[in-house]
Amino acid sequence: MPTVTIDGCEVKVKRDATILDAARKAGIWIPTLCYHPAVPSEATCRLCMVELDRGEWKQLVTACNYPVRRDIVVYVSSERAKKARRGVMELLLARAPESQELKALAERMGVKGTPYPNVTDSQRNCILCGLCVQVCEQIIGKAAISFAGRGAERTVAAPFRQPSEDCIGCGACAAICPVGTIKVRLHKEQQEVEISPFKSRVKLLVCQECGTPIVSSEVSEQVLRKSQIDWQEFRELLRLCPKCRRSQTSARLRAASVYK
Repeated sequence: MPTVTIDGCEVKVKRDATILDAARKAGIWIPTLCYHPAVPSEATCRLCMVELDRGEWKQLVTACNYPVRRDIVVYVSSERAKKARRGVMELLLARAPESQELKALAERMGVKGTPYPNVTDSQRNCILCGLCVQVCEQIIGKAAISFAGRGAERTVAAPFRQPSEDCIGCGACAAICPVGTIKVRLHKEQQEVEISPFKSRVKLLVCQECGTPIVSSEVSEQVLRKSQIDWQEFRELLRLCPKCRRSQTSARLRAASVYK
């Protein structure tokens, strides 16, 4: 197992683990935004920059996807590494000036603002990390959203910037978004779930007992197809919220115990 020396702290990791893995094992904090264990790391945001000591020279690398294949020396708290991370955060604040999540991370890093002009309103609060695109395509298997445009106009959008017919309203993109740009909005009167800002709407499945919104109907159908369970009892339980499901299951168990 190779040894990673991070700011003087030695830690052993498995071959091909990342510098970020080593830092977390050593209890050393490195800021991240585009990293998530559910999808492969593409180091899009560049916020996890650290300084790698190669002996005769040093190099800035991204900790979230740099593989450890031999003993290495890394500096997280060097002035060069901290300056690189601060510079990235200042650019991100210009990109997403209203994100509370980003402001909180910036404060932890000691960055109080940005000298750069803010982007246009249409692009505001998306840092283009790509996590939502990855999770939709690689985990959910739908690819309902993707990158569109170039340069300063680059954004994440559904095809032709219209509500996507492929969106199943699962909310995985909102769950993985590190800066809170994507929201799941419930429209109870229409019994629909909307994924904002993509404007995709899907019918909601509501509890047959209490009327509480449970999940989108498309997600329910996906569960049934992938699980390959065609029991009527299982289908009935899927139409109940967790509270009513537990209540009904308990009632069935009590009834079964009476007949024994």
